[in-house]
Parts: sequence; C-alpha cells; structure tokens
Amino acid sequence: MNMWTAATLRRMILLSVAFGGVAVRVLAAEPINAYYFTAPGCRHCAEAEKFVAKHLRDDPQVVLRTVDVHTPEGFAIGLALLTVAGVGPDAAPSAPGLLVGDTYVNVGAFTEQAVTAAVEAHRLAGAPDIYERAERIAGQAQYALPSRFRRWGVLTVLGAGLLDGINPCAFATLIFFVSYLAAAGMSGRRLVSVGLLFATGVFAAYFAFGLGILHALLALQGFPIIRRALYGIIAAACLACAVISFRDRARMRAGDVSAAMLQLPRAFKRRIHRIIREGATARLIVPGALLAGAGVSALELACTGQVYVPAIIYMSSISETSGTAMAWLSVYCLCFVTPLLALLGFITLGASSKRIAVIASRQAASTKFYLAVFFVLCGLYFGIRAIGG
Repeated sequence: MNMWTAATLRRMILLSVAFGGVAVRVLAAEPINAYYFTAPGCRHCAEAEKFVAKHLRDDPQVVLRTVDVHTPEGFAIGLALLTVAGVGPDAAPSAPGLLVGDTYVNVGAFTEQAVTAAVEAHRLAGAPDIYERAERIAGQAQYALPSRFRRWGVLTVLGAGLLDGINPCAFATLIFFVSYLAAAGMSGRRLVSVGLLFATGVFAAYFAFGLGILHALLALQGFPIIRRALYGIIAAACLACAVISFRDRARMRAGDVSAAMLQLPRAFKRRIHRIIREGATARLIVPGALLAGAGVSALELACTGQVYVPAIIYMSSISETSGTAMAWLSVYCLCFVTPLLALLGFITLGASSKRIAVIASRQAASTKFYLAVFFVLCGLYFGIRAIGG
C-alpha cells in the first residue's frame, strides 16, 4: 500500500483503453507542474476557477501552484516563471493565466479548450518544477517589467506628462512664476533654489492628488461593471475635450487666444498669481515656496486634470500591480515639472522671460493640436476598454 502515496498518484496519466467500457489508469514517469496566475476581484477569474478545478485541481498527475500576480512579489515570480519557461520576452503574467511547461495560456486565450490542450500537450512527458529557479531570478531588475510595457508604457506616460507640463494653462503659470522671480531681482543660486523648492511643491501635491485617484481606481478592480462604465465616461469626456481643443486651436491660429475654452478661469489665475507672489517673497522662503507650489498645483488641476485624470486611468489599466502604477505616476509627475525646470535653466542662462512668453504664445496653437490628438487617442483607447473590458 505504501506505493500508493500522493506523490505516486500524481504521476499517473489518464489513458482511456477500451476494455469493457472501463478506463484503465497507467502509471507515468513525471508529474505535470502547472502555475495558475490569478488576482482577487479580476473579471475573468471567477469563470476560470470552474475549469481550473475541473481540469487541474482534481487531476492526479497535475501539481498546481497558484500565484497571485496582483502583488509585487507575485507579479515578479510570475514574470520570472515565464522567463525560465522560455515563453518569450514580451510575455507578462496575466489573471487568469496558466503556465504548463513552455505553454502559456494568457487572459486573452484562457478558455476551457486552451487549458485542456495545455495539460494534454504534456501528458506523456510531464512538465518540470521551475519554481525554485524562478525565485532565484525574481528580484533581478531586468525582469521588473515586460519589454512591451518598457517600450510603450513608459513612452506614453513620458509623452503625456510632458504634454501636460506644456499645456498652455499650466505653461502660462510657469512663465509668470519665473518672470516674477526675475522681476523681484532674483538671479543665480537664489533663483534656482526658490524655483526648485516651488517645483518640489508642485511635484509633491500633484503626486498626492494622483495617488488618491489611483488608489480609488485600484479599489474598483473588484467591480468590473463600474470600471467599464468609468472607461465609457472617460472616453466620452476625452472625445468632447478633443473637439473643444480643435476648436481652441482654430481660434488661436486666427489670433483670438483669449477665446480658448479649455483654460483656467480668471479668478483661478488671479489666485495663482497671488499665491506665487506671497510664496516667493515669504520670510521663511523654504516653506513659502513649497506651499506656493502645492497651492498652484491644486488650482491648476481645474485645467491640467483634463490630461491628468485620463493619464492616471491609463496607468492603472496597464499596471499589473499597485507598485507599478505608482512608478508610472512618479514618472508622469516628474515629466510634468520638467518644463518648469527647463524654464529656470533658460532664465538662469540669461534668456528673457518676455521672449519665452512670446515663443510660448506662438506655439500655443500647436500645443492645442497635440492635446486634441491625445484626447482622441484616449477616447479610442477607453472606448475599446469599455466595450471589451
């Protein structure tokens, strides 16, 4: 009876032999090690669990290990497993997903037929246990993100952050800020130090606002219907902003810059200017500049939020973990303050703030065009996500 241990039973394969209508079980040499990728609250996982239980958990030859790819550690292990298995440089652990040997069934192809085929393909030879090898490489930086996210995700976030930073309503504030510092007689190290403190305040506040939105979005992962409805709303809002941006561009090219619809209200502009004046001349310059940056960042959300909110939703939609989404958010906010840092550099090198303002005014129509294109792409992306989930 000792030969009939759990380990021995797992090494059995199910070969049906027609003999009086009875299925005969024949011993096999190797078990089938399989790795099931899941995440709490994922839309497809509930249905997937049914045929995972049917075809894997009750199969005596299959040794099944479950990996929660929603956690940073689980995502790293899942990515390392795919790497060790030689699935491909662009593969990413998805929920639900199944890795059996070198066969990977991701969320887009996760069907009962695909799961069955993956197991049956390794029925005779089995599939080795690669978990320990995956653990050894899981912490290496080269496996931190799949290459397609490195290629496209970073470029998208970089582009959106820079575009948000040169958004006319935000850029006008930056020009006023550096102009005021120059008019107040600041130059050299003092100008740079105050500017850096102001930029730090902008970054910190912008990141904090984004983090709050991001956490709210991640909390919706367990509510796919609400999330899809949100995608639909954002898609409609982005397309509406695209139409308005194209209209604003046409008016700007005709010389009517003040008629732009997507801009800060005058009351907000006056409030921002007052915050900058008070912060830059505060007796305690460090807290003054930091608080001024944070206050300006909060008021600018009335305009920059048109780009920021869709960008955050995009980050949450391409991120497998909350840590990844926070990394995207950090990159975005850094790009958002990059134009401010560039302006400080130009002013320090002797550039005229008036000259910069003239150039920015000439480029405002072009910026509106790029914003319109951004909104169109976001509208299409979120529209597809709303329909397809």
